[in-house]
Formats: sequence, C-alpha cells, structure tokens
Amino acid sequence: MTTGESPKRPGAVTFSVVLMYIGGIAQIILGILTIFLRYTPEAQAGGIALPITLLGAGMILFGLLVIGLASGVARGSEGARRGATAVMLLGLVLAVLDLIIAADGDWSAVISQFLATVAVVVPLWIGRGRRYFETR
Repeated sequence: MTTGESPKRPGAVTFSVVLMYIGGIAQIILGILTIFLRYTPEAQAGGIALPITLLGAGMILFGLLVIGLASGVARGSEGARRGATAVMLLGLVLAVLDLIIAADGDWSAVISQFLATVAVVVPLWIGRGRRYFETR
C-alpha cells in the first residue's frame, strides 16, 4: 500500500453502507409522499395540513442525515459509525414505543427495525468492520 492509500473496506461495512443509503433514500421518498398528503380533502378539512407538511419535512431531513452518516461510515469515520449506531438504536426504541402506545399487538415494525439494526450495526462493530475503523 502506498502513502495516502486507504485500506480496502470490508464487505460487511460496504453492506451496512448500502443498507443505510437504501434506508435514507426510502425515508426521503416517504417524506415527499407524506407532504403530498397535505393536499387531501381530509387534511384540508381537518386543519392538519401544516403538521403533515412538517412531518414530511422531518422525514426528508432524517433521510438526509442517514445518507450523510452512510457516507461517513464509508470513509471510516468513527463519529459516523457511532452516529449510525445511535440512529439505528433510536429507531428500534421508537418502534417499541409505538408498539406499546398503539397497543395493537403488531410486532412487524419492531421485528423489521430489529433486523435492520442488526444488519447495519453488527458489521460495524465486530470482525473486519471493527478493524477497518481501528486503522483510521
């Protein structure tokens, strides 16, 4: 390896980065679709157009945050790795809170968020992924 050249990124870290990009892009698309909901007659009549718009904007910003973290993880940033871990764990906590508050017994969001969290976070902290960040 020559001076200035970085070590090859392990496949597990690449997989995590790809999942984060997909999740971020999906979040942005859902945010845009949510903003379009403000034009429904129900939202207009109920006076909830502004909260719907703000929710959509928040979803878009969150998607951009995830994409930014994915970019940092791809570069080997320790802060981005910690940030990605925090965001994924926060998503899991929110899914559990939603399950408790909704009291509908629908575990699908918790299970899918748990699987996404494991798929993204575990490769960043064990094995070759851990060593990739230690060399930075």
